[in-house]
Amino acid sequence: MRRRRVSVIFLYDKDKRILMQHREENCDILPGYWGMFGGGIEEGETPLQALRRELVEEIEYRLSEPHFLFTKEYEQDGCIFELHSFAERYDIKQPIVQHEGQGHGWFTIDEASKLKITESRKDDLERVRKYLEIV
Repeated sequence: MRRRRVSVIFLYDKDKRILMQHREENCDILPGYWGMFGGGIEEGETPLQALRRELVEEIEYRLSEPHFLFTKEYEQDGCIFELHSFAERYDIKQPIVQHEGQGHGWFTIDEASKLKITESRKDDLERVRKYLEIV
């Protein structure tokens, strides 16, 4: 079975809404689903280094001081994912300039849970809900 290491960010605004990406319909993994910005960890990169690189590539966003949330493994479509998740409050001085996906939006945890997302992502959102309650 294939293995893939990825890092994602739960970027949240002052109202504790999170930024989500609407994946393109023609992508290899989860076409048309909603997910978080981030991506694959390349050889020699730490999860945080990969996340910083991916965010600049995907949305021209530079992280300041992301907070590590959790790491988990799960299986999806014949692949085992090692997911590293971080959170950071959005810096309004940095506009989101999207280069990947068919769109994006800011959602409350409840709104995000109703989008086309995986069961694994629903679990992640509940973890993020608890984090947002204390920040």
